[in-house]
Amino acid sequence: MTTNQIKFVRGLLAKKGWTDNKEEIVMQYTNGRTTHLTDMTHAETNALIDSLIGKSDKDAMVGKILSMAHEMGWELSSGKVDMRRVNAWCEKYTKQKRPLDKIPYEDLPAVVTTFEKVYLSFLKGI
Repeated sequence: MTTNQIKFVRGLLAKKGWTDNKEEIVMQYTNGRTTHLTDMTHAETNALIDSLIGKSDKDAMVGKILSMAHEMGWELSSGKVDMRRVNAWCEKYTKQKRPLDKIPYEDLPAVVTTFEKVYLSFLKGI
């Protein structure tokens, strides 16, 4: 964990009132390996920060769509989701006719529901 990340995490812990529980929290995210922020791995640090920040509802909905796209094999050779394909689907099949990241928050629940139908259809075909 970098010096800036340590400051950031300590600030997040302070905002939540968890400063006194830092050691226990670090132990949890390192599977008991350490109680020190400086000894955390990159992955452990990211998991802790993500947990402390929390995902927004919009991030959660977009993440759900991307997860289903990944499960359907809509990915590049690198293993990342093929955003060109996801955006093309959004532009063709959603009411908004926009790429996923341009769809307003209030319209995302309908997009998730529609994409879930595509996903379920995919699963039935397996």
